Amino acid sequence: MENWTVIAAAVAAIVVVLVCLAVVDARMLPAAPWARSVLVSLACAAAGTLCWAVLAPVVAPSVVGDLFFPIAAVAGVAAYLATIAVRAGGGGVAVAIAFALAWSALVFVPTAIMSFAPFASTGLLGIEPVDHGGSLAMNVASGAAALGVLLATGSRAPRLRTATIGRTTGVIAVVVLCAGWLTWLAAAELAVDDVTPSILLNGVVGALGGAAGWLAVQRIRHQSTTLTAVAAGLVSGLVSVTAGAPLFTPVSAAAAGILAGAAACIFTLRRVGATRRQQWFIVGSHLIAGGVGIGVLGLLASNMGFLFTGQLSLIANQVLGTVLVAAYSTLVSFVLWWVLKRFPVRAPAASAPQTS
Repeated sequence: MENWTVIAAAVAAIVVVLVCLAVVDARMLPAAPWARSVLVSLACAAAGTLCWAVLAPVVAPSVVGDLFFPIAAVAGVAAYLATIAVRAGGGGVAVAIAFALAWSALVFVPTAIMSFAPFASTGLLGIEPVDHGGSLAMNVASGAAALGVLLATGSRAPRLRTATIGRTTGVIAVVVLCAGWLTWLAAAELAVDDVTPSILLNGVVGALGGAAGWLAVQRIRHQSTTLTAVAAGLVSGLVSVTAGAPLFTPVSAAAAGILAGAAACIFTLRRVGATRRQQWFIVGSHLIAGGVGIGVLGLLASNMGFLFTGQLSLIANQVLGTVLVAAYSTLVSFVLWWVLKRFPVRAPAASAPQTS
């Protein structure tokens, strides 16, 4: 591996993102001592990383290269996100880890191979989406996993007492999360070159666009502006540019962020308002925002998108890849949770969660 410094930076950035997400998402997880909650999150993430490390070299030996270890870290983030709804639905530690292992093996590994080594999957799916930062595997698939679990859980899920975080801790976590995410987008190129400033600029613009889109919708619907909404918008904006940070212009990155933030906010506020379950945020900010960003990339990718070439091939790959991954992950997760929720679960005392 020639770019070991950049590879190390990419892995470190994803680990930072994982830790910060665990802090920011605390209000969606069962109340527990801080150390225990973090350990459970890391255990679920480790299950995803293990699946990638063991299965990927066997299924697609071509992925064993410079991106192998960064993708292993991405697998950890995806497995953590995929198990949030499981833990909130009353699944114990063993159940959450079992779900992470099975979901990672069945969903993350093939999706990551399709994203990062499409030539290895052409014979199976014939789809070659453009996905610079692994948004299909990290965001779309994990958001769809939450969707599948929430659908399988239905209205009978226990009302768990959720954790809380201090405002200062939350603000610091969001700032560091954004820095880590931007670092990953730049490091995913496996080089520091003349494209790096554009990637970072597009990441910042996309994040700000996501915040603007989310806040605009929340202001219209609820006449309020909150720090939670700012954080949600920033995450949605970053998710929206993950697939195509090197291929966006600042204008198209802003468009992707605004559309993703607005769409994620509309979806999340409706579902949380109807069900009182904060876990719909994972579906909105990762599945919806990721899907919007991947679709916009098919339209606006520099010198590749439909508006530049008039060709439908890229946008068809982007949309078809997103739909197939989302549908497959939702189905697998629905079945997995339908089976696993038969095992004994532990439900802390109930408390009404707060909406964004």
